[in-house]
Order: sequence, then structure tokens, then C-alpha cells
Amino acid sequence: ALRAKVQRVVQGDANTEFFHMIANGKHRKKRIFQLEQDEGTIVGQENLKLYITEFYKQLFGP
Repeated sequence: ALRAKVQRVVQGDANTEFFHMIANGKHRKKRIFQLEQDEGTIVGQENLKLYITEFYKQLFGP
């Protein structure tokens, strides 16, 4: 597995578009873009932060 990672970095040096596609793909996997709820779809980072914060405050208390 380590060799594959090293190979990607080496290929990335020769082809920065390839390297950025790998990096952006990893970043995208870890990000939440929207939540589907009964009330509707929550979109936007600020809205998501507010909704998630309120959800856990209700769940665990202040």
C-alpha cells in the first residue's frame, strides 16, 4: 500500500492535474454537502453547522 502512495506522489509531480484530482477526491469524501431531513434539505456550510449543533444540543442537552 505504501508503494502505491509513493507512486501517486511521483506521478503527481509529473502531472499536477492528476495529483490534484487525487487530493480533491480525498477532501470531497470527508465533506458533507447537504442533509436530507423530514423538514427538507439543508444546504450550505453555515446552515449545516447550525442544524447539526442544534441537533446535538437537543440530543445531549446544553
